[in-house]
Amino acid sequence: MKLDVGAIAKGYAVEMCSRMLEEEGISHMLFSVGGNIRGIGTRPDGTKWKVGIQNPDMDKEEAYLCQLETADMSVATSGSYQRYYTVEGVRYHHIIHPDLLMPWDQYVSVSVLCPDSGLADALSTALFNMELEEGRGLVEEWEDVEAMWISADKTQIYSSKFQDYIVK
Repeated sequence: MKLDVGAIAKGYAVEMCSRMLEEEGISHMLFSVGGNIRGIGTRPDGTKWKVGIQNPDMDKEEAYLCQLETADMSVATSGSYQRYYTVEGVRYHHIIHPDLLMPWDQYVSVSVLCPDSGLADALSTALFNMELEEGRGLVEEWEDVEAMWISADKTQIYSSKFQDYIVK
């Protein structure tokens, strides 16, 4: 048996490091740790951080689907496009649906924006395994949490205020 704490460990570690640095007086910093990004404050010049949401279609020229402007926020993405394995010609991603006990092909990517990196990391994985309306309902329960889903057919779906963060 192998236990992978990837669904939350990275985000939690990034959050704990960020809090420690804030306690030490750091007021401007951007962490980027493999799919988890956490900003402390704004850039030194007072402008917001710009964070790209990676295009899950690796064959496209556009590396990013959009850019977000954030301050004191985290962005975490769970996706099927980077970590996967192939068995007898069938590609399976690494996120296991708890009811199916195997990967679910509903989404290719789910990104979560919120102040806490651990929560963002946990929610991006959880939302990846939830029906869209159930996931939207969960996101809308929090005032400071937003999400973007990329469906299997590449449709982009947003929570109510996610687009407010997109750089126009």
